[in-house]
Amino acid sequence: MSPMSTSAGAAPYYESRYIRANHPDRPQALWLRQTLLLPTAGEPVADVWVMLFDPEGSGNRALKEPYPIDASEYVYDDWTARIGAATLDDRSAQGVITGRNRSARWDMRITPDGQEPVKLLTERAYRARVPTAKTTVRHPLAQFNGLLELDDARVVVDDWTGSVNHNWGTKHTPAYAFGQVCGFDNAPDTTLEIVTARAAIGRFLTPSATLFVFRHAGEEFAVRSILGSLQTHARYQPFSWSFGGRIGDHMIEGEITAEPEDVIGLTYTDTDGGQKFCYNSAIATCRIQVAGKAFERAELVATRRAMFEILTDARHDTVPLLA
Repeated sequence: MSPMSTSAGAAPYYESRYIRANHPDRPQALWLRQTLLLPTAGEPVADVWVMLFDPEGSGNRALKEPYPIDASEYVYDDWTARIGAATLDDRSAQGVITGRNRSARWDMRITPDGQEPVKLLTERAYRARVPTAKTTVRHPLAQFNGLLELDDARVVVDDWTGSVNHNWGTKHTPAYAFGQVCGFDNAPDTTLEIVTARAAIGRFLTPSATLFVFRHAGEEFAVRSILGSLQTHARYQPFSWSFGGRIGDHMIEGEITAEPEDVIGLTYTDTDGGQKFCYNSAIATCRIQVAGKAFERAELVATRRAMFEILTDARHDTVPLLA
């Protein structure tokens, strides 16, 4: 079943399926993506992305390999993606890339923990034209085991914690900060998914809105709608982000920060053919304070194991674009 005959439909459309995972003790992480791009200007393309965060070891690295759209197969019933020799599903990820004096190889076993998927939007928003970008976390606390080789770096993945994710839409969100925590240092079963974004309606941008899903101590505290976002606040810049929200008796206040040397810069092509710049760290630090009737007041920290991503039209001089 080719992507052109599935729910991917016709241009404009993009889709990203990715996994990310962190070493349990060191500032080391992997991020593997398989993406489709069906633009209104230019040729459709399927890309395989391999990113390794290892600033205290072999260094940060990124490799992107484009393939013709006919070399891809995205299946939706059992959620399987294949681009060239790379495959990704809920239980495994394998792939090989060679050529242009660079190479990558990976073989990963994924063990989901049985948690419900994280939906950052309301069901109505998933069906609506706006926002143009949709996202879900299929497995927010998965375990990863296997091997990743990227050029001359070789990483053994032994019980790393991470997530399996799915993004899609007709156009990238014009500007956003995105964060994800798959377990805090002092609360390994607690997860956070958060975004501060401006949506596009035609040529106009909406004011920033902050949505989040926070799961802690067996409870879920979430803001998924624009109306709910009136009770949230946030401010971000490269590479710090402060945020908070209060709904009823529940309160969260926090920050995510990253050092420039922990960030990888990437170039994203949008469905209109334009380019944006993605600055991502999978080894950022998240600190939050939480209180509410359902759980005790607590301060939670994820030390160099949070994902922090900014999408922008502006280049950042201190972070090179690696792919």
